[in-house]
Amino acid sequence: MHGQALVTLDALRKAGLNVELQANDWGTLITRRTSKEPVEKNGWSIFHTWTSAPDFFSPAVNILVRGGGEKAWFGWPSDAKHEELRMKWARAESIEERKKVAREMQENAWNFVPLVWFGQWVQPYLMRANLNGVLKSPWGWFRPWWNVDKT
Repeated sequence: MHGQALVTLDALRKAGLNVELQANDWGTLITRRTSKEPVEKNGWSIFHTWTSAPDFFSPAVNILVRGGGEKAWFGWPSDAKHEELRMKWARAESIEERKKVAREMQENAWNFVPLVWFGQWVQPYLMRANLNGVLKSPWGWFRPWWNVDKT
């Protein structure tokens, strides 16, 4: 994430913003991101993080693009229209209706910008060929190991 932060720092400075980069360990970041204080009082404006695809596969569980203000994710984005669309998506009675509402949500997210996607990747992993019973996982790198044995 440090590399991402350096790219963001450069882009924001080129845009004319006065930016200070602070490298933190994860424990410090997750403590600091709860602060709603201004930057001068140890608050924050931007932080980089990541998650895995199953954590936001649908609007019902995707906390990153919620618009619920105080009930939203860090940064507390607020957008009543987006929350209304999210509930409309949840109550949709057909996949076609859900697709239509999801397109509206994607368009609306460009207007209130709850986050900026920096990129995506597939985490490589490997395992020994003589392992049996490895269960598939939507997270790729995270697999339950209780079923595994060696031949």
